Amino acid sequence: MPIIAELQKTGDVKSTSMLIPISLIRLSVGCILLTTVLHITGQAQTTNRSSNNSAAQKSPPKIIAERFAYPIGVTELITEAKDRKDDWYNAQDFGANNHLGEDWNKNSGGNTDCGEPVFAAANGMIVYAEDAGAGWGNVVIIEHNLPNGERVQTLYGHLRKITKTSGKVKLREQIGEVGNADGKYLCHLHFEVRNKNCPMWNKAGAGYSTNNKGWLDPSDFIDARLKN
Repeated sequence: MPIIAELQKTGDVKSTSMLIPISLIRLSVGCILLTTVLHITGQAQTTNRSSNNSAAQKSPPKIIAERFAYPIGVTELITEAKDRKDDWYNAQDFGANNHLGEDWNKNSGGNTDCGEPVFAAANGMIVYAEDAGAGWGNVVIIEHNLPNGERVQTLYGHLRKITKTSGKVKLREQIGEVGNADGKYLCHLHFEVRNKNCPMWNKAGAGYSTNNKGWLDPSDFIDARLKN
């Protein structure tokens, strides 16, 4: 009551019935501030949850290469030998003359394989598809995620035509046609398999080298991962 009496004496208030105690004012202001803080915090948490959910929705699942197949021929399996089991043979093996891949030709020889379809050896993502210059012609490189978490790349060289230049590819989906590197060779497919140790990751490279670290024997790699 001393505060009310003092205010009455000085004429600052006309009636004690209209006076709001200071303690009540302080309590009301505190409640308003607390409510505001809780509201802002709730909005921030909602925004963060929405952002996290959006990020999760935008992250596409990895494409897993569960198995592999040969990139040419009418069946998933072909032999390296020039025989009657299929129409293709390995004309220059991995490691021969420092070769970093395999050269696949039709048994009929010459340019009889020009324009034959070339297929993705497994599920993956195209990371390179362009004319790589003299000695190469058109080249496609596909990256594959293996079930164990490792990554490899397959390279398809000397293509007459690239039929798919980007995006995801499925096992045995056509990506190009057998070519001759703009007339430099007889038609054939130069095919490579590489792991992450390859110094030419995402690049065409040279096709031949005395150092084949990072390159794998294509037929051995595929044979171990064919459909059971």
